[in-house]
Amino acid sequence: METNDIIDGVSIKLNELFGEKYTIYTNNVKQGLQFPCFFIKTLPSNKKKLIGNRYENELNLVIHMMLEEENLEEFNNISDRIYELEYIILLNGDMLKGYNMKIEISDGVLLYFITYKYFTYNETIRENDMEGISSNGEVKV
Repeated sequence: METNDIIDGVSIKLNELFGEKYTIYTNNVKQGLQFPCFFIKTLPSNKKKLIGNRYENELNLVIHMMLEEENLEEFNNISDRIYELEYIILLNGDMLKGYNMKIEISDGVLLYFITYKYFTYNETIRENDMEGISSNGEVKV
């Protein structure tokens, strides 16, 4: 599981919730935004080593929701539904639960903050431990 897998899952859920009317951006767009739109941005995230090769990962996201003109009624409608991003399903079928959900409206943009926690396992490739070992067997009579 990677960051882009989670961003794809969030994009799919946003599309299910709000439909084709809202454009969803996952990369920086310098010009030509199509309103209304969502912009998914990663924030500083954490990775904590556990026992062995296991890691606990926290991916912090902020989703910007922008309208052509600020409309508090529309923001309120979106705020009620966007909390459904608490559960997303990834393309591989895994389900993730979001935590620390928070909404702010700042400078005419609705900001939705969420953290997804997940575990990963880094496999290490081990060389053949028996390589280079020789034995000489004798039988005693």
